[in-house]
This record gives sequence, C-alpha cells and structure tokens, in this order.
Amino acid sequence: MFTAAARGKPAAALRHARAVLDQVGALSISGETLRWAWPLAARAAHDLADTATTAELLALLDRHQPGGLAPMQRAERDLARARLAAAGADPDAGPALAAAISGLRELSTPYHLAHGLLDHAAHLAALGDDQAAAAAIGEAVGIAARLGCQPLADRADTIQSARPRAAASS
Repeated sequence: MFTAAARGKPAAALRHARAVLDQVGALSISGETLRWAWPLAARAAHDLADTATTAELLALLDRHQPGGLAPMQRAERDLARARLAAAGADPDAGPALAAAISGLRELSTPYHLAHGLLDHAAHLAALGDDQAAAAAIGEAVGIAARLGCQPLADRADTIQSARPRAAASS
C-alpha cells in the first residue's frame, strides 16, 4: 500500500489499505498496522474524490471509543472530515482545516502534517488567499526536504504549479 501511494497510484493504495483495515476484527483499531493503514486509505480516497469511501472510513473509526483510537488516527479523522467539508464547499471548511492542522501538529507525524498543510494550502488557494497558501506550501516543502520524501515534494510542486502565476511569483 505504501509503495502504491509513493508511486502515485491511489486506487491500488486504497485497495491494499482496505485489505489491511478488513482485519480490524482480529487486530486493535489503534494497532501499528491499522494505525498506518487508515490515514493512507483516507488520503487515497480523497485523491480519488471518493466521498463514499471516505464516509465509510470515517464510520469505521466512529464505531470505536475515542480512547481506543491512536492519537494520530483522531488527528487524521479530523483532517478527513475537514477535507470532506472543503470538497462540499462548506463555509466551515477553513476553520475545520485549521483545527485539523493544529491536531496534526500535536498528535501526528511530520509526514502527515505536511500532507495536511498541502490540503489546507489547496483550499486557501481556491479561496484566493495566496499568501497563506504559499506559507503552508513552504512549510510542507521544508518537511519534505527534512524527510527526504520526494512524493511529498512532488505533491507540493503540483499544488504550487496549480496556483495562479501572479500568486506563485509573490
């Protein structure tokens, strides 16, 4: 699943991650394998604009008590909900994304934080807040460089390239 995600194959990543998540009956939802599979599945579903799968993934976590989830899963769940709000043009999406970023800073990994920052940057750019979008992209690029994570750097480049030329040069 990780290789498929790194190669930009979200459908394959989602298929493999869901196979892992199907083991929730045998493994703890917050166990190592499921803790890493859930965010990857949610990101892949988002990349595929598959809101039905995102809703199913959220329901999977919602069936568990908050204390039974790993902190990273709670932060990623908030991010997945915020992305859904942004995709639905919900006026509360901006504050939800900002809150999710705070949660990722506190409870997740730098890698997941960088992806959240890029989600937020894309939303900010769509709203025309180019300065804030550039700041989020810049922070994510710094994380990608520290991690040596080329797929993350490539995603930042894609979002940066999608911004209007005038904003990209400011």
